[in-house]
Amino acid sequence: SWWWLESPSFNKQYLIALGDRVSLVMCPTHLALNQEPSSSSSSSWTGGQCFIVPLPHCESFVGLDEEVWQEVHRFQQSLRNMFRREGREVLFLETVTRTSRGGGGGGGLGLQAKMAVIPVPRRVERDAPLFFKSALSEVAQEWGTHGQKPIVLNDKKTLRNAVPKGFPYFYIGWEGGGFVQMIENEDDGDDDDDNGGSVGMRASGGSKSFGRDFGIDTIAGMLELDPVRFQRRQRSSDGDRSAILKFCDKWKPFDWTLELDG
Repeated sequence: SWWWLESPSFNKQYLIALGDRVSLVMCPTHLALNQEPSSSSSSSWTGGQCFIVPLPHCESFVGLDEEVWQEVHRFQQSLRNMFRREGREVLFLETVTRTSRGGGGGGGLGLQAKMAVIPVPRRVERDAPLFFKSALSEVAQEWGTHGQKPIVLNDKKTLRNAVPKGFPYFYIGWEGGGFVQMIENEDDGDDDDDNGGSVGMRASGGSKSFGRDFGIDTIAGMLELDPVRFQRRQRSSDGDRSAILKFCDKWKPFDWTLELDG
């Protein structure tokens, strides 16, 4: 869990903001979508992909306490406001698998939960419900899971009350809505970002893998980009220093954590 403050492998240079219960961590550029400036955007900045990460150990956002959720929502709204100034919107992703929850056979704590923050052009956020409904439908047909339609989220039916604690799921969210797809039976795999891994839903004829890059690859398709596994680039020559400074500069006017004591 390199993205978690308590992990020995955490790289503190990627820490953008720190609340009392939640942190904001930038995604290294070599792992982020390689977006081009949008003609509809008022800015040429295409960075900003990051993670919202709770400080207490937890294996999914469904299991968070109310106080932690309040800070998650503050980060989400501040990020929306920041990217809207740049002419962009935001999609939120979370994939919770058996292996990420410590069920891969190794024992000990599972991977720390993280919610990916993907800034996108406004048209992509607007079209996300249609694209993800289609993508999840295609996956269901491939796996033969026709009875498992995505759960439609709205202001009343949220991620927290739509999914039972302890169950694996895929989540895609936008302002005021989103989808959750429950994941039944899973193949073993490494859920860390720098390694491969997949989970699956068991159909009558066997199981097909649910790739942990499903969400980001669907967004890449909407952006007419290659799947993320084909995009991953060499680490930047300056160790992402310029990208981090740019992010911090954009974030500062919206950083609610500056109001906290200490």
